[in-house]
Amino acid sequence: MEIKRILLPVDGSKSSLTAAGEAASLANIFTADVLLVHCNEVFPNLKQHLDYAREVAKLSNEILGPARDILQDHNIRYVERVVDGSPAEEIAELARREKCDLIVMSSRGRTVLEGLLLGSVTQRVLKLAPCRVLVIPAGS
Repeated sequence: MEIKRILLPVDGSKSSLTAAGEAASLANIFTADVLLVHCNEVFPNLKQHLDYAREVAKLSNEILGPARDILQDHNIRYVERVVDGSPAEEIAELARREKCDLIVMSSRGRTVLEGLLLGSVTQRVLKLAPCRVLVIPAGS
């Protein structure tokens, strides 16, 4: 198995930082690059607000920061992307477009309640992904 590019979606949860550590370890083993991504859910009414872009950029930077630190601490080559849309669909499409060999993500996002109400992003990524998906259990 050859892994040259790993997609690492993060949402600011503790679990996604655990996944970042695993992605960094795998990137070292395979000498792979990492595509670090945060996906913003788009709410059309808010997008019209004048400060929307600035607020989204600020929040995305805060969410990406800790994962960025993990990758830098491991001397991993990475690029960042912030995308708008449905996380599962955007993650799968980005993996396809960027020719990723592996997606590393947590089994659970920010809150259990979000998972119950919105369905599991991880579960949907597993169905849509064009490549292997490594799911890191929450609480690992």
